[in-house]
Amino acid sequence: MSIDLANIFKAVGPAASVIFAAWIFMAFLQTRYDAAVDRYRSLVEQYRCGDQRDTRRVNLRDSILVYKKRCEIMNIASVIGLASAVLLISSLIIGELSLALPSIDVLKIVCICGTLAGLALVIAATAIVIYESLIIHRQLEAELLDLPELAHGMGAQPGAIGDEGRAQASASKVLPR
Repeated sequence: MSIDLANIFKAVGPAASVIFAAWIFMAFLQTRYDAAVDRYRSLVEQYRCGDQRDTRRVNLRDSILVYKKRCEIMNIASVIGLASAVLLISSLIIGELSLALPSIDVLKIVCICGTLAGLALVIAATAIVIYESLIIHRQLEAELLDLPELAHGMGAQPGAIGDEGRAQASASKVLPR
């Protein structure tokens, strides 16, 4: 059996860049997840202290629930991202075995399937991050609702986020041009 090591090492270089990209993506996901968890814990601690006005307490409760949802979403994205990294690394290893053992065709098929599945999971994790980013937009607006001067500044009625009267007044208000 003859193994062409030069050919194998030539194939490793470009393929390794995909692996590095996968780990950079994982670091991105983990950073977002860690930041959301830290903020969630901070908000829960503020809520436990209980020294907020009624409106602030209601809005703080809403923020905690939204952050919990964000943490759950980012946890799913992180798990999917890890699975994609494992598939891409496994595909690299199997691809190298395929070069070393060219007569075993099943290695090529497994490598192709693993690579495609890994890339599809990267797309899935990215879609989840996009969804989580949409939640952030809502939180940014809700954060100001218990500060009347800032709520009015963004064209919203101040008050508790779940207050029906506030929501209807904000929806019917026409913003100045």
